[in-house]
Amino acid sequence: MPINCHCHIFSLECVPLAFRQRFVLDLRSPRQALAHRAVRAVLMPGVRLETWLDFTHLTTAQIAEALVAEMDEAGVELATPLMVDMEFSSAYPGGVKAYDEQIAETLAAVAQVNARSPAPRLLPFIGADPRRPGVADLVLGHLATGAFKGVKIYPVMGFLPDDERLYPVYAWCEAHRVPVTAHCENGGLPGYDGFYHLAAPENWEPVLRRFPALVLNLAHFDRTGTPWQATIEGLMQRFPHVYTDVSFDTEMFWMPGRYFANLHRVLRTPVLQDRLLYGTDWYMGRFLWSEKTYLTWFTRGARRIFWSPVRFTRGDLRRLTEDNPRRFLGLA
Repeated sequence: MPINCHCHIFSLECVPLAFRQRFVLDLRSPRQALAHRAVRAVLMPGVRLETWLDFTHLTTAQIAEALVAEMDEAGVELATPLMVDMEFSSAYPGGVKAYDEQIAETLAAVAQVNARSPAPRLLPFIGADPRRPGVADLVLGHLATGAFKGVKIYPVMGFLPDDERLYPVYAWCEAHRVPVTAHCENGGLPGYDGFYHLAAPENWEPVLRRFPALVLNLAHFDRTGTPWQATIEGLMQRFPHVYTDVSFDTEMFWMPGRYFANLHRVLRTPVLQDRLLYGTDWYMGRFLWSEKTYLTWFTRGARRIFWSPVRFTRGDLRRLTEDNPRRFLGLA
């Protein structure tokens, strides 16, 4: 069954207040709450934007339950919710729930879901920002207990991945084969344009030279044909455990012929074909697709692009959604 290597369950309180205020997501503001009600009033019932707006009102536990419900509908076996430490965001500093509370709520939500199944459904990754005091002790303490499966690095918050304060984390992850997922897209959160360059794949080269066996997912794979994508592919060829994922690329929606043809190429290229991971970035793209419809783009949608159909074999899809994710997560 498919494994989703890229999703989120954090609540709006984990997002900086200044960001929420700028993008009309501050539901404590009477004006912004009124704006939400006005938008919902004019939307047709059931449209995806209305569904996405629902998440702005939910707790982490409720979002986790919604994710698992969609996983069940889509036939997805397992997912890895990725935390993001946003407190030290250079673009919008502060105004978030205390990080220890975020961690506790994430672990409680995951435990509640996993307690209902004979095998885990959610394997969370803890977010790491080098500017957090004692970040290595915090992250390694949680990893050592097995509470978290991996680590999430989000350089667009305002730091380079080659920050020496993260070296103890990388060293421990390399030694214990703990996977690291990093945002690696020349884009992402609106309002962070001046910081996108920090996520460039070449910024990981010094890290990989120092920790060559690090299991690293350079997430999002940027855009078809970009220099970033070429660099990601080069790192995958040079280092034995570098991966990338297909999570939330709007190119899939707007230019599906080009997008799926490129993924078809990757899935037929030695080395690269074993390093491409399935992910959706749920619920960030929930206004466009659900867990089920995202997966359907790969199983049926791509072959229905009348001007440029792309047909993935069962072997291609098994490699993308099952075999590669299991290897990345150390479950194979």
